[in-house]
Amino acid sequence: MRLLPRHSPPAHLGRLALSALAGFLLALVLARGGLSVVLAVVPPGQPYVRAVVGTLAALGSLVLSFGLAGALSARALPLARLGLSRGQARVRAGVASGVTAGLLVVPVGGLMGLAGVYRGGALGDALGGSQLALLALVLCALYGLISGAVLGLLTLRARLAWRPALGGLLGFGLVGAVGGALLGWAGVPNVLAGGGWALLGLLAAFVVASQVVGDSAVAAGIDAAADSSRHDSADDRQVKLTLAALGLALLGVWGLGERAVNFVQTRPGRAEPLAVPAAPGLACPAPTDPLELAVWRVTTRGRRPDLSCGNDFLGFLHTPNPDPAFSAQPPTPHGGFDGLAAQIAGARREVLFAVMEWADDPRRGPGAVLARGVAELYGQVRDNPAAFPDGVTVRVALGNFPRAANLEWGSQVYAAARDLLAAGVPLRDDRLGWRVEIANYAGTFPHSHAKLLVTDSVGLTVMGFNVGPLHLPSGTTRGHGGDVRDLGMRFRGPVARDGLNVFDDLWRRSTLLDCSPGVTPRTVRSSCRNGGPGEPTHPQGTDRFAPTRAGDVRAFSLYRREGFQMADDALVALLDASRQSVDLMHVSFSMDVRCNLALLNPRLCTSQDALPWMRALVRAAERGVTVRALLYEHGFLGLENRVGLAVLRRELRARGLEDRLQARWFPGGLHAKTMLVDGRMLTVGSQNLHYSSWTPRGLNEYTLATTAPGAAQGYAREFAFFWGQARPADLPRWLSVDGEER
Repeated sequence: MRLLPRHSPPAHLGRLALSALAGFLLALVLARGGLSVVLAVVPPGQPYVRAVVGTLAALGSLVLSFGLAGALSARALPLARLGLSRGQARVRAGVASGVTAGLLVVPVGGLMGLAGVYRGGALGDALGGSQLALLALVLCALYGLISGAVLGLLTLRARLAWRPALGGLLGFGLVGAVGGALLGWAGVPNVLAGGGWALLGLLAAFVVASQVVGDSAVAAGIDAAADSSRHDSADDRQVKLTLAALGLALLGVWGLGERAVNFVQTRPGRAEPLAVPAAPGLACPAPTDPLELAVWRVTTRGRRPDLSCGNDFLGFLHTPNPDPAFSAQPPTPHGGFDGLAAQIAGARREVLFAVMEWADDPRRGPGAVLARGVAELYGQVRDNPAAFPDGVTVRVALGNFPRAANLEWGSQVYAAARDLLAAGVPLRDDRLGWRVEIANYAGTFPHSHAKLLVTDSVGLTVMGFNVGPLHLPSGTTRGHGGDVRDLGMRFRGPVARDGLNVFDDLWRRSTLLDCSPGVTPRTVRSSCRNGGPGEPTHPQGTDRFAPTRAGDVRAFSLYRREGFQMADDALVALLDASRQSVDLMHVSFSMDVRCNLALLNPRLCTSQDALPWMRALVRAAERGVTVRALLYEHGFLGLENRVGLAVLRRELRARGLEDRLQARWFPGGLHAKTMLVDGRMLTVGSQNLHYSSWTPRGLNEYTLATTAPGAAQGYAREFAFFWGQARPADLPRWLSVDGEER
């Protein structure tokens, strides 16, 4: 088999390169125009719909541009040897390229985009050099296989279509393997640091190389087939059947896209307003601390009870583990998950646990650690039922986290059930008054990102981490953990009653998992199904207990969801009350969703796209407040953080306040959402500084704010430790409008 067609190979290589470059440039023009239309038509209050529709518009542009590139490359293919006219050759080559892009690029690009939004770039960070090369090889080889097979069916008899299909598989796959290996060797952060034009240049070089090598191999397959016989061109009937099959396939792909758009607009079926806790507070006086007073005024609006006073700070939960440099807390095999399991095992009436994600990772995952805590609690109930006269209720509320690879939402409820059953936990034991219930949030956009644990209506833990292996320590889990840094806070006292109220709100907006009596870990999928909505009853009466004083510190419960943005208002009020310093350790530091387009042009993102928290930081800087930010550098979020940091620096520089902001890249994996204001008030929870958490229809989030001296001082030591290890957050020149690196 020849590697190239017989007629004038150098000229045809040039034509293939020019057609690929023209198609790439057209894709940029069409994508930018399509995105502009989406931004103008879809309301700003629907950021995720904007993201999905914009992604489909951009990928549709790729389909058109690939079709053009294929048509332009027709003269470099030996189609004339099959008796095709120039017009027929252009149409068939264009159809083959465009349809291939539609069949492969739309689902792969769209699903990877959704994965990037939800996983915050974790997928990309987890891929090493060899894995990147393998991924690129598989995707490019699949593209080449489809492209060669389609073109073969449109030009050759079906029995010979394998020749160009094999050529495409080998040619495109080779370029994919080399490109993926080079990307893994250079590193994704280094590639992104080159800026928008450098990245576009690399993509253009990759597309051109792919088409030159891949289409040359496809041409060699067609040439070899033409050599075998001059009567082996596709007849009219085969061409029509092929086009009809391709049309049906494309309808299926675009139907999948439509399903994704419809799915992301799903809302919980029960949209009642957040209930006001029935329990009164302790009749504490209004706070005199300006920071406490600012938050207190928000949390007690609408005659909501003051549950902030009379609380006790019990300590932090660290993932993967605390460092002796800032904490005397001893490390444990599973870090913060061991603390959660201990709190669960220490319950006496009720366990209410809400988290977005429960990874399906049997035996080695943190879900198994928590399940063992529940199993220990059940063992106490079984062995000494007199100590639990009212029985025990355990509820697990998951956030409907999606598996982007197959557009499946909510499957992690099965992982939670499987872990609990594998640990020997029965879902019901009526003799002991024991029951375990699992539910999944009913909304997709927004889904629930809140993370909290309430025990017996008196113990409350809020955290930023999910139930997933990324937060496990690698040293004690044989390399299974990801060592991603995050934080949780434990309290005891009246504030837990508001945590119970928040959990009830999540529960009534969720769907129960209904399992057959004989369910086992292996039969969870077949024996469990979605049941009715959750009913926030409390058989042990925990919702009726009068709050009692546990300590002398203030702790404020901050919740937000669609229709209730108390947390947003409280955090902005806290920043507006700052007078000295704001120390942030956050995984996200983003602008509005449209600022992701700053990759094409930094002028597309301005101060008008700043979220409320960033505008509050600017106001704080104007009052003389110093802002220090420890931010996450890598993956998709690293790109968003760079854009947000660049705009904030630009805004402060315009006011002559650039020295009020210091930013550094966190040394390692970071997932925290924490802030210390004036060295006195600390916030810890799930709410990112990200558009997904700050729009009216954004995610469900939960945060605790406290002036407990132990919490503020402990966090200050941790922040100082990582600040000393971090390096300055330098930004690439391309993110500065005036071309000056800052």
